[in-house]
Amino acid sequence: MAHYPKPSPIGGTLIRKVIALFKARGFTPPRDEPVLIAVSGGVDSMVLAHLLSKYGRKILTPDQVTLLHLDHGWRTESAGVEKNAVKSLAKELGVGFIHRKLLSPKEGRKSSNLEEDARLKRLEVYRELAGEKKAFRYILTAHHQDDLSETVLFRFLRGELLELGQGIMFQDQECLRPFLQVSKAEIIQYAHDEGVSFFEDPSNFDSKQFRAMARREIFPLLEKAFPKVKEVLAQYPNRLSVRVLDTSLTGLRDALQVIIQRPLNRTQIEALRDMIQKGKVGSRLTLPGGVQLKRLKNGYLIENLDEANQA
Repeated sequence: MAHYPKPSPIGGTLIRKVIALFKARGFTPPRDEPVLIAVSGGVDSMVLAHLLSKYGRKILTPDQVTLLHLDHGWRTESAGVEKNAVKSLAKELGVGFIHRKLLSPKEGRKSSNLEEDARLKRLEVYRELAGEKKAFRYILTAHHQDDLSETVLFRFLRGELLELGQGIMFQDQECLRPFLQVSKAEIIQYAHDEGVSFFEDPSNFDSKQFRAMARREIFPLLEKAFPKVKEVLAQYPNRLSVRVLDTSLTGLRDALQVIIQRPLNRTQIEALRDMIQKGKVGSRLTLPGGVQLKRLKNGYLIENLDEANQA
C-alpha cells in the first residue's frame, strides 16, 4: 500500500473544505487529468500548490500536476526570485513547471485599468494552455473566501450586484477555484504550520486599490461590529433567491450560472430550453447544489434549496 504524508491539522481542514466544495458543485475532481496550478509566489497560490500536490490525492494526481508561473512585467522580482521560488517548489513537490512572460503594460494594453489588463492577459495564457483537447484540462487558481467577500461588497457598493453576478464562479470554462470556502487566515496558518515560504506583493498595501483598502481599512472596521461579515458575504450568493424577469434562454442561463458557479452543460441547456417552451407555471428544473428554477406567471425564481434548509 502506498504511503501518503499526513497534513497538519489545518491542512486536513483545508483538504476537507476543498473536497466539500467539489461535492457541493456536483463536480468530479480531475484526479486522472493533467492540470495546471497558477502560482505567482504569493501565499495564496503557494499554499494551493503545496496542499494539493502533497496532500490532495483525492483531488489531483501529483504526476499530472504542473505549476504555471506568469511574469506580468510589473516588477523585476517576478521574473527572478519569485519565478525561481515557484520552480523550486515544483521540484520539491515532484511536479512540473512552466513559465510564461506576459507583455508589460508599456508593450501593449488590453485595458486602461492595470489590474484588468493583467487579468485579460492571464486569461489568454490560460485558454492557450488549458481546456478540452489542450495539453491541460483545467487550470486551478487560488481565489479564496476573502476574495469572494470583497467582490460581493464591491459590486454591492457600485450597484452592480445583480447585473454582474454575486461573486466568483467555482468553474469558469477551464478555470477552477477550489479555495472559495477557505479563508485568508486559514491559508496563512497553513503556510506557517507547513513551512511554506512566499512573497508579498507590494500592491497589497496600496490603499488606492479597492481590494487593498478593503483588506486594510474597511473589513477590520466592519468586523468590530460584525465578526463574521466575511463569511456572511461569501455565502450570500448561495443563499440568494433571485427573481429573473429576462425569460430568454441566454438571460436564464447566465443567471443560473452565477448561482451554481459553473457553466451549464448541453443537457442542462436543453432542459432549460424545454422548460421555456413547454413548462407550466409552478414547474421546476433542478440543478447541481440544490438549485432550482421555478416558473412563475411573470418570470422565473431561482432558489438554492440546500442552503435554505441549512439556514
